[in-house]
Amino acid sequence: MLDDIDRLIGGGRHDGEAQLADLEDKVWASIGERHDRTRMGQVRVAAVALALVVGVTNGGFMLLSPRPEPSEMRVFTVSAGLSPLSGLDVRG
Repeated sequence: MLDDIDRLIGGGRHDGEAQLADLEDKVWASIGERHDRTRMGQVRVAAVALALVVGVTNGGFMLLSPRPEPSEMRVFTVSAGLSPLSGLDVRG
């Protein structure tokens, strides 16, 4: 096991500065990507919360609104069962 570690450490470039040249940029890029993902997650949560609030508010207003009086024209609705075709089980 130690031979593998010694080989990995000793292999490749011997210039430590050349190996670490892009490391800081890669770390900062990784941090930036993580911040962007976190920000997008927060935006998604905010959008879902806003949609939920709008839906609940709209539903609450619909419950509070006065119901319309039954119309005299309801005789002509399909659910009235007064269609001449209702006895024939014909659906339109």
